[in-house]
Amino acid sequence: MQASLDSLCTLGIAALLAGLSVTAFSHTDAGDPSRGWANGTYQRGYEDRFETSVPAQESAVALWSAAKWVFFREPATGAVSGSGGWLFTAEEFSEPDSPRDLATELAQVADALAADSITLIPVIIPDKARMHANRLKRGRSEGLETRYDAALATIRKAGIIEIDLREALRFEGSFMRTDTHWSPEGAQRAAATIATSLGDLTLPEAQVTTVAKGAAPFDGDLLRFVATGRYRDRVGPAAEFINTFETNVTSSGGLFGASDIPVALIGTSYSAKAEFHFEGFLKQALQADVLNLSRVGQGPFKPMDAFLEERSNLSSLPSIVVWEIPERFLTSRRQLP
Repeated sequence: MQASLDSLCTLGIAALLAGLSVTAFSHTDAGDPSRGWANGTYQRGYEDRFETSVPAQESAVALWSAAKWVFFREPATGAVSGSGGWLFTAEEFSEPDSPRDLATELAQVADALAADSITLIPVIIPDKARMHANRLKRGRSEGLETRYDAALATIRKAGIIEIDLREALRFEGSFMRTDTHWSPEGAQRAAATIATSLGDLTLPEAQVTTVAKGAAPFDGDLLRFVATGRYRDRVGPAAEFINTFETNVTSSGGLFGASDIPVALIGTSYSAKAEFHFEGFLKQALQADVLNLSRVGQGPFKPMDAFLEERSNLSSLPSIVVWEIPERFLTSRRQLP
């Protein structure tokens, strides 16, 4: 009975959508009619006009998003749909807009840190599309597929410790289904791999404990591209939950205390967002305190620029800087000098 009701609801959405969008559709070049419905040309062709030409825009947009998700499994521009309701950021399928040359950045940052006796540990986070390629409906370019190996080769050539996270993240659920970022479980395994790679480096130990706090509902950042609103319970994407954790550090002073924090973490929202708990897992894996200077929405390079400019303001400096860099910020193209 419930399945029948859901089907009727879906048909009702589609019927209402057709009535609301007829004007917008008639003014849009939808492309080849023989292929438009199959490849989503119609959807992309009149989406913007539809959203601005119907009454009760917010509700209508939810209807439109619900219908295109049901019929096309097609999110708005900015995301790519995979099988099983998985979503991927479109940034992992194209070159970054304003890339920096990794070799140049590594040389400059490593030299600047070395002047203060700080060891640089760059950590490249592989794309979600790489680690969950089995969920993709289409492949990526050869350049993007070889980008991670190229990045590791650049790090190796620079004589810096090389950390490959692919094996650690090669499991179902290493990334959140509806989000760009890794899951807490993925972050935990990545932290353990980093700690193992730093085994030869001596750090002042702290007493660190991490405890699980249970699961909580989670809406990933990619859901904004599938804004089905109040229809989500019927048409999807399906609800998602995230496991939460709490980490406590004892026997270690703060940055201005008697015991300096030996590790600084600099990076992106992978490290800055508390729900993924990477900072806590890194403390746990290293059994050392970590100063998190990561920032949301600025990419991996601006936070590092800021640290290099502002480090003289700190009363003491870390001995290690872990620089978290998502793969999608790196270009697969050769950078000209």
